[in-house]
Amino acid sequence: IVNRVLVKRMKVMDAIKDVSPAMMLDFFKTTLATNFLKFPFFEAINAFCACLPISSSIRGLITGCVFTTATLPVTNYRYRKSMQLEVNWGNIYEAYWPTLIRDIVYGIARNYMTAWALMMNSAWKAQDPMVLFFVVIMGCLISAPFNEWRGFLLQSKGQELTFKEFFKPANFVRSTGLGAFKQGLALGVGYWCAPPAKAFVMGLIASIRGH
Repeated sequence: IVNRVLVKRMKVMDAIKDVSPAMMLDFFKTTLATNFLKFPFFEAINAFCACLPISSSIRGLITGCVFTTATLPVTNYRYRKSMQLEVNWGNIYEAYWPTLIRDIVYGIARNYMTAWALMMNSAWKAQDPMVLFFVVIMGCLISAPFNEWRGFLLQSKGQELTFKEFFKPANFVRSTGLGAFKQGLALGVGYWCAPPAKAFVMGLIASIRGH
């Protein structure tokens, strides 16, 4: 749905109607596997860079470069599967430059937004779900122009909208708002679920060893 809003510039309800439950279930298998790879990988790179004596800008630059270069094939595979398009070696690095710049800007913005949020309330931690929800949404909003550029380049050949049609303000607001909220909610909920999930798994392991 999000990809249809981004690339085809469809309205949200039209994008929902354009996919069937069977299509969503089939794509869920793809997105589950790819998201379990992508999200933890970005967080791991960012956490590693946070241990280095470098500025937030350099940390975001390194994180964006490594993350995009390593995972763009996965990102494009997921995108093309969601749009029911052919996947081949010629398109796995499609729209590399706008994606690279988007992820660098996102990483830098997120680092600065995290620092600002923690300054606002000393009781918060960078891993708190509410902090992540806020900083991820802000990072997505700040890097949105480059995500829109990526979407423009990913249009199917022969079905391209003109620059003027694609970048209408209403399309930009709808695509950016939906994408940012989806990303912030996903990471916020993920970090909220992590402690009880970890406690459950550790308890299960202890129980098994006890027997």
